[in-house]
Amino acid sequence: MSIAQQTISATEFEQMTFERPTELIRGDIVECEMPTFQHGSVVAWITILLGIWNKTHKLGSIGTNDSHVLTERDPDTVRGPDCAFIRFDRLPGGKLPVGVLTIPVDLAVEVLSPSDRWTEVMETVLEYLKSGVVQVWVVDPEKRTVAIHRADQTPVYLSETDSLTRPELLPGFTCQVAEFFADL
Repeated sequence: MSIAQQTISATEFEQMTFERPTELIRGDIVECEMPTFQHGSVVAWITILLGIWNKTHKLGSIGTNDSHVLTERDPDTVRGPDCAFIRFDRLPGGKLPVGVLTIPVDLAVEVLSPSDRWTEVMETVLEYLKSGVVQVWVVDPEKRTVAIHRADQTPVYLSETDSLTRPELLPGFTCQVAEFFADL
């Protein structure tokens, strides 16, 4: 549900506070659904697994909890992926900036909720890829699957019995898809 009365910029958006999760979509502030505990559990496990890998490899930073990432300009769009990864070598001085991240992340992860509409999810995936995100993982807790999207390539679909490795993006990272759903 849009709550803005006028189009605003990413700079104006980052200076505002909200009581519910929000995104800025083409200049409009949009309230997002409050995630369920099941959703949060899946996001937590993905973050834990990526965090364990990153602690060893120290290649970048992991953001979660709808960390704001700029995906479009004029009018601005600021999305909040459930989990994201960006390599340190892409950040000025190797440090995360304060405020909205204006550099495309390397990986954006979206965990589906029962209320998500597939067409809207795919619009978001395409928006991420168009902005320069290398990979977008769409994680479906109900089907216990992961769809890996990359620009100009056919998506790769993995089931819970598959191993997830992305050496071109996350060298040395591997896990069973089922590990994302450890508490379900």
